[in-house]
Amino acid sequence: MSRYVAILRERWWLILLTTSVAVGVAVAYATLAPKTYVAEADLLITPVTSGNSSVSGLGLLTESNDPTQTVTTAARLVTTNEVGARALQRVGRKGAPDSIFQDVVVEPIAQSNLIAIRATARSPEAAAATATAVARAAIEVRTRQLRLQLDATIPTLQDQVAQLPEAERSGPGTLGERVSALQALRVQDDPTIRLATAASPPTGPASPKKKLALAAGLLGGLILGIGAAFAVQALDPRLRREEQLRDIYRLPVLGRIPRATRRPGASPIGHERLSQPAVEAFRILRATVTATVGPVRPQALLVTSSGPGEGKTTTALNLAYSLAQTGQQVILIEGDVRRPMLARTLKASPAYGMASVMDGSRSVADSLTKVTDYGENLSFLLAERPMPSFVESLDVSVAHRMLTEAEEIADFVIIDSPPLTEVFDALPLAQESDAVLIVVRLGRSRLKRLTELGEILAQGGARPIGIAEVGTEEESSSYYYDEPASSAVA
Repeated sequence: MSRYVAILRERWWLILLTTSVAVGVAVAYATLAPKTYVAEADLLITPVTSGNSSVSGLGLLTESNDPTQTVTTAARLVTTNEVGARALQRVGRKGAPDSIFQDVVVEPIAQSNLIAIRATARSPEAAAATATAVARAAIEVRTRQLRLQLDATIPTLQDQVAQLPEAERSGPGTLGERVSALQALRVQDDPTIRLATAASPPTGPASPKKKLALAAGLLGGLILGIGAAFAVQALDPRLRREEQLRDIYRLPVLGRIPRATRRPGASPIGHERLSQPAVEAFRILRATVTATVGPVRPQALLVTSSGPGEGKTTTALNLAYSLAQTGQQVILIEGDVRRPMLARTLKASPAYGMASVMDGSRSVADSLTKVTDYGENLSFLLAERPMPSFVESLDVSVAHRMLTEAEEIADFVIIDSPPLTEVFDALPLAQESDAVLIVVRLGRSRLKRLTELGEILAQGGARPIGIAEVGTEEESSSYYYDEPASSAVA
């Protein structure tokens, strides 16, 4: 559950954007969609008893063992073409007889003898008129059919009565009494169907319903946004959470460096530009690194990453400075000879550096540079300039000689390596180092390249000891971070 919550927190902007768009569409629909109104008229169905012989054969609705079946049959009789044609005449419309039922729904009301006739129209009055017209047309059609049957039945029965003796022509149960009942029925409407409730104009539109539209837009937007967040997460090629690191490496996170304002691709950040939480984070990284590599000195630690712009050089520089602050002798080697950045960051102009050491013209000790702001305990072996032509010179033997000389004069040797997934220049340095620290940047490091880096280190026999995670959320301010910077970095 915490993993899912983390995904939603990372993608909150996508959820907000999707929800806003969905609500906006709902508002536009509720505002611009044409209003429709629904009015309802009800018909009451009163079937005759099945044992009533006086009306047998007339086609009246008759009771059955299933009361709902009679109402369902009556509902079907309402939707005939004859009813439709008469209803069109009532509302003054032209068209095919069944066209009126495109906007009319006829259905039984559950567990009752009522039929609901619901009409939809663009105005309340038109909806009410249509619903009532269909209801009255159904009654009129059923009455007309009944009278046609009576007109055919009554004369026949009258002839039969005339042939009977005078004493048998009238009285209870006689044929004459049936004729009288049918004649009385002839002047009435169909007794099995009548208008229970005439439709009245509705007070408000049935659609669009603004509140329902907004609620649907909000709920739909949230569902789509959450779905999109998980979909984007599944397709996202970048590192977002520590859990993803654990799926790639079985290594501890040795340090978490807070997010800085530095733009990717800009110069590395020196100690003088670090926030107090970042200074403390590098002190923690120093402690975890020294505890991990053990007490044996000297130690050569290579710092690398899976791609450019992930904070590798900033991490190497400030880790070296933090180690030097403890009184240990530290050398920081600029292993990225293709794109050197340390000299510009330190504002140094070395006369000798990596080129001199790699071609064997000078020793490491003679090629080191000191920078006043970084104290006497930290020395730099810098690349004097971009040196792509020297790349082929950095083999295992050169790397071994360079690190051996550096370890003779320093307690810690930190190597700022280029991303090994980009170039293999520094792989000999990684092979000759005692340990490798992998730097990752949340939101920038790519998962595929992190996997490739792990494979490169494993195939090269390098020993990764842990991960420095750059770009984490900065802890809330504390009085520990309010002390002067000069004492914080001591």
